[in-house]
Amino acid sequence: MFRRLLLGDMPAMRMLSSAALPDYFEEIFFHNPWYDESIPSLVYEESDGKIIGFLGVAPRRMLFLDQPVRVAVSFHFMVEPESRSSMAGVKLLKAFFAGPQDLSLTDGAGQVGRRVWEGVGGATAWAYSLLWTRILRPARYALDLLARRKTFSPFARALSPTCDLADAAARRMLPRYFPDTPPQCSEEDLDVETFLRYLPQFSKIAALKPVYDEHSLRWLFKHAEQMKLFGDFKTALVRDASRKVIGWFMYYIKPGGMCTVFQFAARAGAINEILDSLFYHAWRRGASAITGRLYPRFMQELSDKRCYFHRGGGWMLVHSNNDKLLDVIQRGDAFLTGLEGESCLLF
Repeated sequence: MFRRLLLGDMPAMRMLSSAALPDYFEEIFFHNPWYDESIPSLVYEESDGKIIGFLGVAPRRMLFLDQPVRVAVSFHFMVEPESRSSMAGVKLLKAFFAGPQDLSLTDGAGQVGRRVWEGVGGATAWAYSLLWTRILRPARYALDLLARRKTFSPFARALSPTCDLADAAARRMLPRYFPDTPPQCSEEDLDVETFLRYLPQFSKIAALKPVYDEHSLRWLFKHAEQMKLFGDFKTALVRDASRKVIGWFMYYIKPGGMCTVFQFAARAGAINEILDSLFYHAWRRGASAITGRLYPRFMQELSDKRCYFHRGGGWMLVHSNNDKLLDVIQRGDAFLTGLEGESCLLF
């Protein structure tokens, strides 16, 4: 019935039956850990009572320069196709921006949604809208790209048996580009208690950062694990040789394909070790490449690790009446990851 505006570049993350949708929407929009009646989801209703538009909203808690701020994440922004001329989408966004929150954001916007958002007074967070990708198995990665085109998919299937040989040769010939030696770190499952203990330390350098408690974090992890399109959700705590916690990573494992990073965090000075552990973890499990949203603060380290940067997926869009808050986002001084956006809450 509805046409997506802000999620135009993002496929459905988990398949739900029509019968399951009411329970899903009630869970996400009325029983999330941050539910706030003053920051509600919105519908656009015509004079005859017909609903032609919807904008889902989930509040979040963050700190800006160590002071609490109210954040509203929008997603599932939809307008009935036959009602596009009604300006329902524009009016919904204006009502959303007029709410009591200090910051409004979405991180899955399509091109149409971005134009609407900017037209109503919002802005694009350019740095956070970039992706990075690290190729781990060049032959398999190239074949994956080839297979996405129907014309070339038969050739990709025919060449598939040779991929492992080609990738093994690449590791021997270009060990600096495709290393297969394990890093000098150990990994173990990341639990909620450890995350909460170390997040303030790992995010303290950011001017804008999230705030979680045990209930909200468990709730987010539960929904992240249900999103199967990108593979199985995996978290890993990383310790150095002296067993000191130096960071963690979360990503979706898809053996033989592209893995998608949800979040990584590192102690000051330990980002290279975290990236090495992440890449090796994914390579050991058969990934052809690994990708994620750019953290501007770590752009140099990602580049040094031979990642390339590109545009793809959804745009991150922001709105605030606080210019200082917008400024720290535009200069990349915010701890904004997949856990802070809409990604794990999509159906």
